[in-house]
Amino acid sequence: MFKLIKNELFKILHKKSTYIVIIITALFMVLVSFIMSKNNIYYSYTENYFDGTNSSGIDAKISEEMNALYTKYDDKTWQYYVMDDMYNIISNYYYNDQDENITKVYNEAKEAISKDDWKYFVNKDLAEEKENLQSLEESLKYASDKDKKELENNIFVTKVAIEMYEYRLKENVSYKNDYINDAINSVRNSASSVKTYETTTNKTTKSDLEEAVKGYYKSRYILENKEDINNTSDLRYLMTNFYSEYIFLILVFGVMIAGAIVSEEYNKGTIKSLLITPYKRSSILLAKFITVIISTLCFIVIAYLMQIFIGGLFLGFGSLSHHVVEYNLATKSLEVMSLFKYVLLYTAATLPQIILLVTLAFAVSTIIGNTALAITFAGVIGSQIVNMFATMDKFKFLNYFVTTNWEFNYYLFGGTNPYGPSITHAIIVCLVYFFIMIVTSFIVFKKKKWIWREKESNRYDCSFF
Repeated sequence: MFKLIKNELFKILHKKSTYIVIIITALFMVLVSFIMSKNNIYYSYTENYFDGTNSSGIDAKISEEMNALYTKYDDKTWQYYVMDDMYNIISNYYYNDQDENITKVYNEAKEAISKDDWKYFVNKDLAEEKENLQSLEESLKYASDKDKKELENNIFVTKVAIEMYEYRLKENVSYKNDYINDAINSVRNSASSVKTYETTTNKTTKSDLEEAVKGYYKSRYILENKEDINNTSDLRYLMTNFYSEYIFLILVFGVMIAGAIVSEEYNKGTIKSLLITPYKRSSILLAKFITVIISTLCFIVIAYLMQIFIGGLFLGFGSLSHHVVEYNLATKSLEVMSLFKYVLLYTAATLPQIILLVTLAFAVSTIIGNTALAITFAGVIGSQIVNMFATMDKFKFLNYFVTTNWEFNYYLFGGTNPYGPSITHAIIVCLVYFFIMIVTSFIVFKKKKWIWREKESNRYDCSFF
């Protein structure tokens, strides 16, 4: 068996197509790494553009003053990120210029902008949120059962906002474009989703909110540990999203090998020399299948190593030491791990899909004696259609189809499959499909062996199947 596998691997290493796919993968990695190196941003604000050309009166004055601020301050200054607040202050001033309190706030805000006093805006917003919280808590005392849930949600969101303003003051975090501000905004924006997730019993609603909940607790980790774990423009991010970027190329390689390893023997007539060896036919086919799996795994390892090298040249290697942090929805706790451990977990969760598609290509190659690249990828495209229908109640029988079960990354860290199947159900379905393809391949291969013997006894060309 070992000798058979060794010979098969030798054949693969002497194929030009093997190296062509590796080179294409490397070039694609260069492109992805280059684009990411030029896109090093954490988050963006929507710039309000105030055009006073066709405005008159108060609107024209507001537009003129806001345009002056945007001209003076760019996105490298903290002033740029309080423009929404300034717009509200300026609008209130011009529409209520007789109100002494509004005029006072207007003058204070303008002075804070000019004197680089970002804490003024934090304290102002903090005072407003505290006043809002007091009002909400008072309303809760007299609220009906129907309104209590919404009020409790608003109270939670307001408390989170207060906490974030106090964090800014305590940690001296001004408004700017960096990962700390990104985390602060993430905590605030996802607070409502977290409260809804914790109080709802609707499984569909919970599933829709899972990503927001994960983001909330991961952002809190960032604020506590000052570790940039959410940067989407570093090598660590590329490694954690490896399969999102490169699974298509992995499948191209695996399906190319699996689809040709048997069919080429038929097409070239070299199957004859294999069948007259002392090895059992089942051993020959098993050796070929094992070779396909080994080759695909080796390609994944090579692709990872190439990504580390190429990505490091463009993005630096420093981020590889950063932790990967995931929130486990089942245990309601954060899991902090090394990048290496995360890569192993995600690879283990993605391999079932890869192996099943490679096995399909291998089965098609064995059964029909032809390459299976087009057939396999037609199945991949078709799976998207199947999965789309699987979300509908009247098509729940599609939960027994392999494509709704082969993505085990859904179950990582307490997640759920959006199509409904449990992890046990998914494992059973995948195993059933796997064994159907493998058993069918071996049966057909043995049948072809019997036909060969019959034709040999009648002195027909044994290379014909």
